[in-house]
Formats: sequence, structure tokens, C-alpha cells
Amino acid sequence: MDRTVNQQFGKQAFDQAEKLFKDARVPENVQAMAQQSLAASKDFYAKTAAAAQDGAKVMTEIADTAWGSTKLLNEKIVQNLTANTEAAFSAAQAMATAKSLPEIAKLQSEFVQRLAAQASEQTKEFFDLSTRATQHLFEKAQAAAAKSFKPTF
Repeated sequence: MDRTVNQQFGKQAFDQAEKLFKDARVPENVQAMAQQSLAASKDFYAKTAAAAQDGAKVMTEIADTAWGSTKLLNEKIVQNLTANTEAAFSAAQAMATAKSLPEIAKLQSEFVQRLAAQASEQTKEFFDLSTRATQHLFEKAQAAAAKSFKPTF
């Protein structure tokens, strides 16, 4: 019996509260504040989403630039390695067909001199490419940072 009374009382209380909230009117100023708050929240979300998308684009551009530079430098290393290996085989071929030890010594000396000059030139060229690639990446990151920190008011 107590349970039935409690259930009836609970149902009546709930029905009364529901009726009160159903009939209650939200004051216009509260409704206007709620609408303004919602509009401000939507605006904040839109700006945050746009900033996140811009940030993702910037990171992609920087990563693409870094990858392009890495690819260029790797290709240069392969070119240099190929050129040096071909020069070594060419020198070995010339030495194999030489008719005397003095001729072999002369060919070997010329090869070492050419290889040293070529290695010096390749190192300088690689350093220059690496410096330019790093500078380009730095400029891209700097431009992206300047763009993303520009006030939007």
C-alpha cells in the first residue's frame, strides 16, 4: 500500500511539474540571450573549424616542401654515386688494358685526382642544394606562421 501511495504521489508531482513547465513562458530577454549565445557559439565553432583546416593545409604544404627537398637531395646523392661508380669502372677498365705498370700508376693517379676534384665539387653542390632547400622550407614555415597569427577582426 505504501508503494502505491508513493507511486501515485510521484506521478502527481511529475504531472504537476510537467504542466508547470509546459505552461511556463520563457521571458523574451532570456530567450534573446539564449539565441545570442547560440549564435556566438556557432560563430566561434566556425572560426575554430576554419583555423583548424587552415592549420592542416599549412602543415601539408610544409610537409610537401620538406618531402620535395628530401627527394631532390636523395636524387642528387644517387646521381653522384652513379657518376662516381661509373668513373671507377672506367678507370678500372683503362687500368686493365694498360700495357705497363707505369701506365697503370699514371691512370690510377689521374683517377684519384679526378675523383677528389669531383667529390669536392659534388660536396659543394650538395651543400648549396641543402642550404637552399632548408632556406625554402624556413621561408614557407615563416610565411605560414605570419599568415596564421594575423588578426581576423
